[in-house]
Order: sequence, then structure tokens, then C-alpha cells
Amino acid sequence: MIAIIIISIIILFLLILLFMKLSITILFQHAQDNDECRIIFKTFFGLIRYTILIPLIKVDESSPGIVFLHKEKLNHRSESPAKRKKYDPREIIHSFKETRDFARHVIHLHVIIRKFMARVSVTKLEWSTNIGTGDAAQTGIAVGIGWTLKYGVVALVSKFMKLKTKPLLSITPSFQKAVSETKITCMIHFRIGYAMLAGIRILKYWRGNRLKLKSFVSRQANESY
Repeated sequence: MIAIIIISIIILFLLILLFMKLSITILFQHAQDNDECRIIFKTFFGLIRYTILIPLIKVDESSPGIVFLHKEKLNHRSESPAKRKKYDPREIIHSFKETRDFARHVIHLHVIIRKFMARVSVTKLEWSTNIGTGDAAQTGIAVGIGWTLKYGVVALVSKFMKLKTKPLLSITPSFQKAVSETKITCMIHFRIGYAMLAGIRILKYWRGNRLKLKSFVSRQANESY
């Protein structure tokens, strides 16, 4: 009897998990040499909230590489101490190679990703930019490139995801002085069950040694924040 109750609870939990939505809010802000990226995960009707804050992204002046400072916060608890992580060109190239090798090991990975992305809904997309070089002609060219880039991103988003809102895009030119500022706010959500299904399909269509897959996943987990 107890075993039946436990199994019923587990099945009920899995059913709730499958239909539960995960909302992700991405906030990115660039102002001259200052960068900040905040990623907020919310689920279970907003009761579970996890925030990742990357307050600084810069090029290391002492040696080639990119430096990230990163903090984490769960629900209303205090933020964790800032962690510093540096990626040099060799590590970045190695990560790209590992990702490429992973993609080669999964049959029709692009199909799996596209099916999952088709289930992702974009409920908010705002992108404002202030740009200028101090020269009117160069600023005009930069603004044109900026609009081309923004419309291209929106076209890709609407092609692969469900765009359920009208994107708010703006570019403010600065003809008098050099300015480089941009702010992006993006909100997406999907059911956790679709993400689990994509993971199951990756396992199903993985070709080669499964131990290599476990090794790849564990390495990525150890290298993550």
C-alpha cells in the first residue's frame, strides 16, 4: 500500500513537472565599457526563482582573454559572492571544438533543436540602442548597420520561435560625440516537458559511446558557474 502511494506521488510529480512552464528573462545592458547581463529563471507560478548576474564582461588587459564576474541568487536569499572566470583564446577554441564534436555525435541534432525552439514562446522583446562616432557620415552608416542587424535578429526569432509580441526596437543616433550603449530585454517561456523530450531525443539519437556523452555533460557542468 505504501509503495502504491509513493509511486502515485512520483507519477503525479512527474505529470506536474511535464506541464509546468519555465520562464526565462534575459536582461543585457552595454554602456561604453560597462556590461551587465542578468538571467532570471522562474517556475512553479513564480515561487521558484533563480537569478544569474554577470555584472562585468571585459577583455583582460594583462593577457589575451575575456573575464566574467558572476553572482547567483535563489528566490529572496542574498547573492552569492562574486566569482571570477577567465577564458583565454585556447579555452574558447576548445569549447567550440567540443560543441562541434557533440553536434556530430547526435543524429539530426538540428531537427531536435528546431522542434524544441518551435515550442518556445517569446512574450517580450525590447532592444534600444544609442550609437554615434562623432562623425555624421559614419554615424549614419552605423545606424543603418544597426537596423539591419536588429531586423535580422527579429526575423530569425520569428522563424524559429513563437513571437507573441510586437518587438520594440529603437536606435538613437549621436552625431556630436562617440556613444555606444544598448539595452536588451527578452522574455521567453516553454513547458519543461518539451525540454525533457529534447533531452530524451538527444540520448536516443546519440551515436557512439554513451560514456563520452556523460563525460561531455560532466565537463560542461564542472566548467559552468
